Amino acid sequence: MLKYIFKRILQAIPLLFIISIICFTLIQLAPYDAVDAMTTPNMTKETVELIKARYGLDRPAYLQYFYWVKGIIGGEWGYSIVTHESITNDLSARIPNTILLVLPAYILALFFSIILGLLAGANKGKLADKIIDGLSSFGIAIPSFWMAMILVFIFGHRLNIFPILGMHTIGNEESFFDLLSHMVLPCTVLMLSFIPELVRYVRSSAIGQLSEDYVMVQQAYGANPTSIVFKHVLRNVLLPIITIVGMSLPMLVTGAVVTETVFGWPGIGTYFVKAIQGFDYPVVMAIMLLSASLVIIGNLVSDILYSIVDPRIKGMGE
Repeated sequence: MLKYIFKRILQAIPLLFIISIICFTLIQLAPYDAVDAMTTPNMTKETVELIKARYGLDRPAYLQYFYWVKGIIGGEWGYSIVTHESITNDLSARIPNTILLVLPAYILALFFSIILGLLAGANKGKLADKIIDGLSSFGIAIPSFWMAMILVFIFGHRLNIFPILGMHTIGNEESFFDLLSHMVLPCTVLMLSFIPELVRYVRSSAIGQLSEDYVMVQQAYGANPTSIVFKHVLRNVLLPIITIVGMSLPMLVTGAVVTETVFGWPGIGTYFVKAIQGFDYPVVMAIMLLSASLVIIGNLVSDILYSIVDPRIKGMGE
């Protein structure tokens, strides 16, 4: 097992290196660079050169990349060219806020998706399946920002039940119930955004499992249909879901950009949007690299979990 895990980690390192090159190159190819964000047309050439020298932008691109990667390996992601604050400190403060919002929403979405997906798969072609599949299609088609605005209008404006902006009410920063009330609407939006695709995935897996021989054997022995679905089929449906859970790791950090922006949640999403609006390229590069790296790490985690659950995967990889 340790040999397999070590092998997968070694395979991930070159991918992370390639991703860092791609992220850096994309920023270099952008129509505006960091200098444009920090200078004005009436600045003298000497002033512009001093600004370039201060931020190391007068160096060749390969040297800029080298020092950027060197800093990241050392735990320093650089500094914002807009706020001049440490990106490492900003990320450390905002990532927990995003995880606090996304993780409960994803866990709830996964729970409801498994139940609804199994129910739809077990009743393929029947009314329950058509209703669940129709609602899933409707959910996929609805943009998350539109869903957020509807909930804000109904529950925040009309009924005035839940707060609609920020993470805390001013003066109640230590109140858990105040935090909980601020989480309800954005968490609901995220949960409703995650559920449709997860339901579709569980439904298709359940339909595939219900056609397997072991199900027909259980039916021949007179086993209860509910028992077959939730005792036997569920166990096999959960295996491919491990892959989805692992690949969902990036969503814990960057999966709520639109929702956080709508609700003014102080997480990575609002930080990323503000960085794009202000041409804050060091921040944009850091978040792009973080998100892409989490995809690789998530894939690695899902492979390791899969090998633990199903040892045959480990044998195939060796």
